[in-house]
Amino acid sequence: MSSSARQTAPHEVSPGTRLVLYACLPASLGEAADHSVASAQRYVDDAGWQAVETYVDRAAPFESRVLCEGWRNALAVVEQGRAAGIVTPLLVMLGHLEEDRSNLAAWQVRTGALITTPWAVVDAAKSTAPRRSAA
Repeated sequence: MSSSARQTAPHEVSPGTRLVLYACLPASLGEAADHSVASAQRYVDDAGWQAVETYVDRAAPFESRVLCEGWRNALAVVEQGRAAGIVTPLLVMLGHLEEDRSNLAAWQVRTGALITTPWAVVDAAKSTAPRRSAA
């Protein structure tokens, strides 16, 4: 099994998809980092997705997500079937530590959840779907 979660390209996520918006922001930046959550919410709205819940943790960048209440809540919403997956401003917000990345990959396999970001990398050579603008 891969130790990395599969990131779904935004153009592969259908309009109307219910997602949890999750971000882990550096505690040291305070409200200065809130723009990333607002930008992600605008992206969700523009894509026609539904953010059923939004959770924001403030933690040290290299701290395990296991310690973050919002992260545990975001996973629970998906596990309860209230959302198809998680959208986050940056993939690294879901875990920087190898253990967090492995746990996320295993969780994704177990639940079938999708994970996407506004900046998901798309392999253009393998994709035939139309692209959705990030603007």
